[in-house]
Amino acid sequence: ASCNTKTSEKEEVKADSTTVVAKADSSGIITDSHYFWAADLVPKEGLVMKRESPVSKDSLRSDYMISKLNAIYADVKLELVKTSGDSIFLKIRKSTYLTQQMGSTGAEAYLAEVTYNLTEVKDINFVDISFKKGDHASPGTYSRTDFVHEKN
Repeated sequence: ASCNTKTSEKEEVKADSTTVVAKADSSGIITDSHYFWAADLVPKEGLVMKRESPVSKDSLRSDYMISKLNAIYADVKLELVKTSGDSIFLKIRKSTYLTQQMGSTGAEAYLAEVTYNLTEVKDINFVDISFKKGDHASPGTYSRTDFVHEKN
């Protein structure tokens, strides 16, 4: 996959007063509200998904989430291919920045952010991302559980 590990439970991490941090069980599902998510590398904790800002129900669409992610990551452009069942299919035409220049942690954080944000959309549980494999990331189908890590 993308230098990630699968484990059973994610512990809640306390951050500063402006940041809410995800607490997810093995399903990776957070059910209290809809948010735009960001990945953060926390010392001794690893990759932690943080709820950055609430997303209103009228903005909770795949096109909105993709455009927001593309605005944040100008060097990695997601393209919507289709949605089918509980999956969304995406393509990255130019993946060199993701696979060769972001490093393993950066690539994992990016894939986690894409996955968490697009699975906020109603009925989407899986994100299939197609791109040319590189040293730090591989194409595939991702869910939130792919980014839930155990505390060491």
